[in-house]
Amino acid sequence: MINNKDHFLLFTTCVPVKGHESSLIMDLDKGEYLEIPNELYDILVADHFTYDIGGIKGLFNNEFDRGIDQYFQFLVDNHYGFYTSNPSPFQKLPMHFDSPHKIISSVVAINKESKYDVRKVFQQLDKLDCQLLQIRIYDNIEMSRIINALKVLKKSSIRIIELYVPAFLNLSDEVLKNIIVDFSRVSITVYGAQESKKDNLVEGSSRIIRYTDQKLLNNSKEVYSTDLFIVSHEMFLEAVNYNSGLYRKVCIDYKGNIKNYLSHETVYGNIEGDLIAEIIQKEEFKEKYYLKNDLIEKCKDCQFRYMCLSNSEIEKKGENYHKLDTCNYNPYKNAWE
Repeated sequence: MINNKDHFLLFTTCVPVKGHESSLIMDLDKGEYLEIPNELYDILVADHFTYDIGGIKGLFNNEFDRGIDQYFQFLVDNHYGFYTSNPSPFQKLPMHFDSPHKIISSVVAINKESKYDVRKVFQQLDKLDCQLLQIRIYDNIEMSRIINALKVLKKSSIRIIELYVPAFLNLSDEVLKNIIVDFSRVSITVYGAQESKKDNLVEGSSRIIRYTDQKLLNNSKEVYSTDLFIVSHEMFLEAVNYNSGLYRKVCIDYKGNIKNYLSHETVYGNIEGDLIAEIIQKEEFKEKYYLKNDLIEKCKDCQFRYMCLSNSEIEKKGENYHKLDTCNYNPYKNAWE
């Protein structure tokens, strides 16, 4: 029997998010989310620190007494919340987010037309304390060029290096294995393969080579899927405060142009004549950092907005912001179309 004098609280890291037609609870510790009706969201965001369960019911004119009891018990049984007679020791989740890294992530594109010095790009990114580097190879180029460039990162602070190579390069298992062995932070994805699979080429190691039948092109469009949603503390706090796809990201296209992202048309400089460190300090470059989903039409009405990673270009129409590459989820119908 639920005691109306108790308070119901969600765990600090279980965060309710409202959409136009449906809501959800993000469990940042478990990396999961639970879809809920909007009426439950309204109940959950009431002031549970001030009002006990009886008081919460009163706020909703006691119309949903039994329903509220059932909701709360379900959330307690599934470890999203708890009952307490004294809510004062419990704190709400701090919403501040910052990063000590001047650049968090970067994508560097290379094809047979690329003339810029890849080694110097990597060195500049390392000095900016970049944490995630993705290297995309589009054409039939000499892998020795990439391998030699990677050598400058052997003692770098970059934590993750993702190397995407086309299947038509026909790189042997021995070549791929040597890259994995020589560069401990490098992971390899072979795209455009006949089938998607994972191979463990290094005996006794958990590191694998991924093969995907998906293609990767210079003009590849954004891919949106529930499989790509990220539920985590860092992702949530970043998305609440910034554009999680573009915040402290810098990309170099195959011509050496410096952009917020590869598919964007706006160019802020070129690696052959400009320093990345100077470009990323320009206000016009940093503008997209702050265009979070809460400010963008359609996205602001979507319950998935704090777990969806989008690198889309953003344009302003009148007083409103819109993404050019939008997903096929309709928050006004609560349906994928």
